[in-house]
Amino acid sequence: MKYLHITLAAVSSLALTQCEKASNAAAGKADMSFAKNAFESLAKGDSTVKEKIDWDTLNSMGQNVGAAYVQLPSETEKVNFQNAFVTQFSSSFRESGGSPDKFENWRVSYHDDLKTEVAADSGGGTVTITVTERDGKERVSGLGFIR
Repeated sequence: MKYLHITLAAVSSLALTQCEKASNAAAGKADMSFAKNAFESLAKGDSTVKEKIDWDTLNSMGQNVGAAYVQLPSETEKVNFQNAFVTQFSSSFRESGGSPDKFENWRVSYHDDLKTEVAADSGGGTVTITVTERDGKERVSGLGFIR
C-alpha cells in the first residue's frame, strides 16, 4: 500500500508538470501569434499597432526608446512620438528592402513567466520580438534584428 501512495504521488507530480508545460506552450504560441501580427502591422505602418506596444519599456534595435518616451511632458507629445515611431519604423523597414511577407519560421525562442521572445527569419537576418504583459494586456516591449 505504501508503494501505491508513492507511485500515485509520482504520477500526480508528473501529470501536473506536463499540464504546466502544455499551458506554457499554449501561452508561448499565443504570444507568437500576437508578436507576428504586431510586427506585420508595424512593418506596414498600420497606426493601430500603437495599442500593442509597451511604450514605457520599449527597446528597439538596441535603443531604450521607453526611456525617451516616459520623459515626454504631455500626452500630445507622446501620441506624436508614437505616430512618428510607427511611420519611421515602417519607412526604414521598406527602404531597406524589408517586407513582412519575407519572414518565415516564426517560433518562440524563449518563454518564461515574465516574457516571451519570438523570432522569425528572412534572407537578411532574424527579427526578434519580445512580448510582455502589463496591466493585463500583451504588448511588444522589444524589437531586435540579428544579421
